[in-house]
Amino acid sequence: MSDVDIDALIGGRRRPRRGLLFLVAAVLVAGAGVGAFLVLQPEETDVTAEPERVESTTGQLSTTVDLSGSAVAERSTDLAFEASGAVASVVVESGSAVQAGEILATLDDSDAQRRIETAEVQLRLAELRLESLLDTPAGSEIAAARQSIEAAESQVTGAEMALSGLSEPPSVSEVASGEQAVASALAQLSSAEEALSGLSEPPSVSEVASGEQAVASALAQLSSAEEALSGLSEPPSVSEVASGEQAVASALAQLSSAEEALAALFTDPTETEIAAARSAVAHAEARLLSAVSDANDSWVALGEAWDEYCDEYGAFNIAEVTCAGTLPLESEEILEPLSDEEVEALHETLEGRSAGYQRRANALINTNLAYILAEAARQTAVTDLAATEDRLADLLLPASGEDVRQAELALEAAEASHSAAVARLDELREDPTAQDFYQAEQAVEAARASHSAAVARLDELREDPTAQDFYQAEQAVEAARASHSAAVARLEELQEPADESDHEQAQASLDAALAGLATARARHDELLAGATANAIAQQEESVRLAEITLEEARAALADLTVVAPIDGTVEGVNVHPGDRVTQNIVAFSLSTPDRMLIDLTVTEADLFSLQIGQAGVASFDGVEGVEYPVRIVSISRMPDTAQGVVTYGVEARILTGAEITEVAGQLAVLAGQGGALGVAGVSESVAGIGGTGGAGAPGFGGRGEGGALAGIELPEGVTIQDVIQVVSSGEPLPEGVSLPEDFEIPPQLRERIAAGGPGAPGRPDQTGAAGPVVARLLPAPGMSATVTILTEVREQSVLVPVSAVRQIDGEWFVTVPAGPADGDGVGFERVMVGVGESDGVNVEITSGLEPGAVLLIGADSAGIAYSATQQQEPAPGFGFLPGGIPGGFGGGPGRSGQ
Repeated sequence: MSDVDIDALIGGRRRPRRGLLFLVAAVLVAGAGVGAFLVLQPEETDVTAEPERVESTTGQLSTTVDLSGSAVAERSTDLAFEASGAVASVVVESGSAVQAGEILATLDDSDAQRRIETAEVQLRLAELRLESLLDTPAGSEIAAARQSIEAAESQVTGAEMALSGLSEPPSVSEVASGEQAVASALAQLSSAEEALSGLSEPPSVSEVASGEQAVASALAQLSSAEEALSGLSEPPSVSEVASGEQAVASALAQLSSAEEALAALFTDPTETEIAAARSAVAHAEARLLSAVSDANDSWVALGEAWDEYCDEYGAFNIAEVTCAGTLPLESEEILEPLSDEEVEALHETLEGRSAGYQRRANALINTNLAYILAEAARQTAVTDLAATEDRLADLLLPASGEDVRQAELALEAAEASHSAAVARLDELREDPTAQDFYQAEQAVEAARASHSAAVARLDELREDPTAQDFYQAEQAVEAARASHSAAVARLEELQEPADESDHEQAQASLDAALAGLATARARHDELLAGATANAIAQQEESVRLAEITLEEARAALADLTVVAPIDGTVEGVNVHPGDRVTQNIVAFSLSTPDRMLIDLTVTEADLFSLQIGQAGVASFDGVEGVEYPVRIVSISRMPDTAQGVVTYGVEARILTGAEITEVAGQLAVLAGQGGALGVAGVSESVAGIGGTGGAGAPGFGGRGEGGALAGIELPEGVTIQDVIQVVSSGEPLPEGVSLPEDFEIPPQLRERIAAGGPGAPGRPDQTGAAGPVVARLLPAPGMSATVTILTEVREQSVLVPVSAVRQIDGEWFVTVPAGPADGDGVGFERVMVGVGESDGVNVEITSGLEPGAVLLIGADSAGIAYSATQQQEPAPGFGFLPGGIPGGFGGGPGRSGQ
């Protein structure tokens, strides 16, 4: 197979295959007619034959197969979303050129993104749990577990005491404590309400001074913390050591007192202790009498304020306060103070009222609060008296087990304080550790935070209150009300006897506390023992499951995007932003209009003569005057039977660009057979412009008559395709190349450049310089095609026309000119030759003749000179070609006869 310049294929249009068959048939008919004429002519007819001179040449014979089919895009596909949802974006439109991997459209991915984030968090948690199982537990974890056990034990003790306490009525001190809690909660509520109402007024001088004092105090604490931090670098002073020693001595004294108190429980009280206890009872009784007196005074003041308010404003009943007339001050009936709702109603009526009304209402509110506080103080005095009486009774009675237990606890606390003081003294006497520096730095940071908070609080006092301040004050009021309600509920519980539900609740609390204790102990034991292999394996599986969940979430996100699987053109768009789509509904149609195939229908007779890689040319009825280079790319061995006829599927690709050079030799053979091969697709693919339409047509390159660039001199390494490319793109010519003076740009390219369309200079297409033109010139899918495939090319040999070879006595000969003969004729002689294959036009000469030899065609079978007069009688043993070579010149079995 010889190399050939692609421009040799641009010179003209190859004669159709069917025309060549008609020519061969015409030659056969003509030969038969001549033979019949010679046989039927009278013997005396004289014929004068003029000689025809031809030269033998060197070339290659070939065999072709004619097939038919239709054009299809090399690849086409329908694309759909892999999930359902709302279309978020569509980034292409019909006709858009796309690259493989380019995003075409997406669905709303907000839910998918959240699932990915959740899966990532779950995976991280699973990994952290696995790391925790694999790591050795830190000492802090074990210490925390021990603290959890101690806290759980304390809860169990408290639950046991609560359960046992339900069987006994609450003591006087417990009731008094509950009453005190109610009074305290009420006071806090009043303070919160005052703070809320005070936001409407600027802060007082005392409040600002208090804020400034807090800033100064925080600054002093910060300075102390900084001094303590800097002091770590210096040894403790004598005074610090002395203070530490004093703390140890004090703690030792407390320890001794606790030991003495414990020992005293086991000895009888002295007369002095009993006298002191009796004195304490007397003092408590005096405080109680004073508290009762104050309460009575407050009660009287409340009654007077109530009378004054009701006398002047009770008729209006604005605050919904019950005014039944003058209070029965002489009665011994206990006065009920105003409720929280009534106090709040009075507050709400103050705005916009007269000064007199505000004075009466505030007096009622204040005396009501004073009465509540005085009553609380009275109750506290009652509680203190009961406590002192209990103390006296304890002295007069032997010590109980609870007393011993409390004394032991006090002794333990004193021992702990002594140990702490000793440890502190040891720290002072030892050099500071890294932990000491760390704690000192933390103390400095805490002091700085306190100072910043105090400064911020002072700034708030100096600034006008914001909506956030009012909101916080309202929240504080609500919290105070909730605390007051809780205290009241607790007091009611104490005052009411326990029922069965209380016992059940207490038992449930005890069970829960016991379960928490068991869990804390199990956790502590687990930390000491370390994680088991089973627990580690289970957690590893949890990590793997979390990884799979994350992978699935990411895959689900990818399903929300349609991506182009190939380079091609969007043929159809069926979705728009905002549409709701379901899974597998076709959203886009994609094809490759610049990469076309021809589906060929091949009979069983031609199947085995075809191979992948064989080249040929194709023509389409719908594309007049253009032939396209093709190459077989697939052959199916699966039969397709229709109406008794068996065919096979074969695909041939229409070649473009550099692909043509791979089959240039085969195309050159076809060009040699058909004359000037006008393959427009070749020049389109190579140069990106319109090629020649055949011999004589205006165009670029080629060796035909119409090649505008034919015959120009090219430097080494520069091809005619390079020249065509730069001319079509408007770029400078390669060095050493000059165009003919009469060169003109072909009309097709001139029109394209003027329109600024594909292929024009400065308008490269996505697929390359040749892409847009090839896409326009290539046939459309479905167009019918006639394809000629080159199936065999023989070796180089001497070729002569079939009509130049004759046979005599079973041997083949040709006639060549000789010296002058008698008369005016031309001398000739016969040269015996060996013959090979024939394509019906030429025949191979295997021996006896050199290339370039001159042959004579037209002598009769007897070898008489061309100018002689002869009788047209066929001589015995001669044959007329074609047909005289069985299986040879006329086209043997398995050949096309071309």
